[in-house]
Amino acid sequence: MSTMRAMGWSRTGSGEAPKLFHIDLPEPGAGQVKVKVVCSALNPADRKVAAGELAGRFLHARVSPLILGYDFSGVIDSGPGMADLEIGDEVFGFLPYSPGTRQGAFAEFVVVDRGAIGRKPKDISHETAAAAATPGLTALQFLRDLGQLKAGGKVLIIGASGGVGSLAIGIAKRLGGHATALCSAHAIDYVRGLGADVVADRSKQDPLAIDGPFDVVFDLTAAYSYLAFRSRIGARGAFVSTLPSLSIFIGKAVAALSGQRCAFGSVRPTSSDLEQLARWLGGGLRVPISARFQVNDLGSALATLAKGGVHGRIAMQVEGGFES
Repeated sequence: MSTMRAMGWSRTGSGEAPKLFHIDLPEPGAGQVKVKVVCSALNPADRKVAAGELAGRFLHARVSPLILGYDFSGVIDSGPGMADLEIGDEVFGFLPYSPGTRQGAFAEFVVVDRGAIGRKPKDISHETAAAAATPGLTALQFLRDLGQLKAGGKVLIIGASGGVGSLAIGIAKRLGGHATALCSAHAIDYVRGLGADVVADRSKQDPLAIDGPFDVVFDLTAAYSYLAFRSRIGARGAFVSTLPSLSIFIGKAVAALSGQRCAFGSVRPTSSDLEQLARWLGGGLRVPISARFQVNDLGSALATLAKGGVHGRIAMQVEGGFES
């Protein structure tokens, strides 16, 4: 069987530095395509899975070798699921955050369902598309579906300088919302430059005292609870978080009695949402990139992510990135 290059670990929780593996080249099945990866991007999920954290068990299969990397942008190579696609077409997306996922985009190829990728705009780089995939769809699906944000609605984005928060500002505006962003003092100018209507410094302003009420409170830090914010949320508003917790489940029960909503969920790769994101990218939606690494320097990229303070995404160059 043919092989490909990939960066990873011998197993989950090994504690070793990521290294180069030669693994079997994946072959697409019915309804699937094989994509030659050009760029990927680093996610907090990569650290959780590699370190063997409990949360990581819900994000990727425990396989050996362990190849990670969720976001990807690349070109169609082959597959019975091509249908409306041709070899060489540029596409982007991300692998499911699921214990059923056994592959990773820190590799030369990935195999994905046709319904889980979108066409990349010609005038957008592979780096930008890969960096936008997970945070863009997270912001879209959580604001539109869980938060039910409508035109004219007010949204408070907590953690606005991170990967998802940076995209959530622009996406909230494109959904017709008024965006208030909460961030650290060092990120004020950065977040203001992303188009937030109001920017609040968390070190100087109590989030619970920010002018409301809000139709959606989007907490990306899991630092707050629905119960703390319930008086700052409108009558039919929502508190939305990306992370499950005991306070979320308590909040869901209490919110159900008041007409408000408290929700969390998981992001899903769907072609329709990726192509909506692609249209916004083509129309000027900003995707801030904090740092860039070759995929063979994955260890340094993870160390940068671990330090914190990253504004936007860390991009990984896969094509040509295995050479020293």
